[in-house]
This record gives sequence, C-alpha cells and structure tokens, in this order.
Amino acid sequence: MNSFFSFPLLSYDLKARTRNFLIWALISLCLFILIIVMFSNLLSAGLPDFLNDMLASIPSSVSNGSHKTELPNFKDFGVNFGVCMQMMLIVGCVYASYLGASANTGSRGDSDITFIYSMPVTRLCTVMTSFIAQFVTLFCYNIIVILISIGVLYSNNKMSYLPKVLIAVAAFLLIELVYLSISFLLSTFMNSSSQASSISAVMVTVTVLFGLIGSFAPSLKIIKILSPYTYISVYAILSGGSRMFFVGIVAGVLITIVSLVLSCARYEKIDFLLD
Repeated sequence: MNSFFSFPLLSYDLKARTRNFLIWALISLCLFILIIVMFSNLLSAGLPDFLNDMLASIPSSVSNGSHKTELPNFKDFGVNFGVCMQMMLIVGCVYASYLGASANTGSRGDSDITFIYSMPVTRLCTVMTSFIAQFVTLFCYNIIVILISIGVLYSNNKMSYLPKVLIAVAAFLLIELVYLSISFLLSTFMNSSSQASSISAVMVTVTVLFGLIGSFAPSLKIIKILSPYTYISVYAILSGGSRMFFVGIVAGVLITIVSLVLSCARYEKIDFLLD
C-alpha cells in the first residue's frame, strides 16, 4: 500500500463529510443571493456616500494623508459582482478553516480508530490522506461556487465575465487552501472537534481584520502579511483591475507546504486520543 495515500481512507473520510458539505453548499447559495440583493439595496440607499464620509474621517496621521478621493463605480457589473465575490470568499475561508480544524480531531472517535487501525497504514499515510480528502471537499465546494456564479451571470446576461470568474475562483481555492493548511496544522494540537468551529471563525475574523487595518492605515501595512485573505484580490480580478499577484501565489503555496510538513511531523509524534 502507498505510504502517502490510502483510497479506502479517502473514501471513508469523504463519505463522512457528505452531509456537512451539502449543508455548506446550501448555506453558500443562500448567502450569495442575499449578499447580491443586499449590496444592490445598499447602493440604492447611498452606500458610496457613506463610504466616502467614512474614508474622510480617517485621521491623516494614520493614513499619511493618502485618503482615497474617488471610489469605484459600484454601478458597473464587474465592480458590483467583484465586491460580492470578495465577500463570499470570507464564507469559503471559514469553511476551509473548519475543514482543516476538524480533520484530525474528527478522526479520533472509537469507531474511526477501529477502522483506521484495521488497515496497514502509516501515520504519514493517515494525515496525508486526510488532507487530500479536505482538499477534494474544498474543490467540490468551489465547483458549486462556479455554478452559482454562472447562474448569476446568465440571469444578468453577463456570460462574457465567465473567464474572469474562473480565474477568481482559482484565487478562491488558493486562499482557502492556505486557511485549510493552517487550521489543519492547528488541529494536530486539539483534542476535540468541538473546538473546530470556534477556531475557524476566530482565525478568519482576525486575519480579515488585519487585512482591513493594513489597507486603511498605510503606516500599519506590514500587518497585511498576517492576512492570507488579502494575498490575492478577487475583487480586482472581476472588476478589471490587476490579476492574480505572483507574490500572493508564492506566499500561498509556501504557507501551504510548510503547514503540511509541520502537520505531518506533529502527527508522527502523537497518539490517537481515546476520550
């Protein structure tokens, strides 16, 4: 048997996550529709004016006098849809973090251990197969995002945006993979899967806040390093701005590799916890 991968373990893990995956897919569909409707209503209610006032209120000592004097044209479909997709990315990051945080802790129940130990697999095979299972689940989740996006494009007669959407979802997957790998590493230090939800929500919230603070305060720009959410701008891809940033791609890949290597090293030294 391959020392890095086990198909029976992969099938077992994917089957166990099917119900959770369907629930998240349904939640994402509802949230996507809600975000689009809500954002359109906010535009009609004067959101651009509110944002201008908010930016103008930032102290010049913090922003170094570099206030933005002009906001994007939110009535443009690319800008509008780009903002909605950027907000949807937060949902994807939370789901990716949950998958990673519940990966190893969720495989420590009595029945799971009985199944795992009944096969000639190494600890490395167990952890690598678990990570692959989470990635496959995350990939299928992003297929759902693509299908939802196509539905939105078709209903607005904007199918010309489909190539940009595909690039944007590729950026989705890379950023989510970073959150998946970091939370996967954290899961090797947890004893209970009940901690997964809270840890995933807190990690995404804190990193998004770091990104916002670094974006609005140039003097604190350095803390954006702690926000994988900002490595690649999905909004910029869809609104016609910059494409996927090379530095963001490299950073995402490196963080993923390092987190996975540390996870394997950690998992080799711990025993399954029989609670």
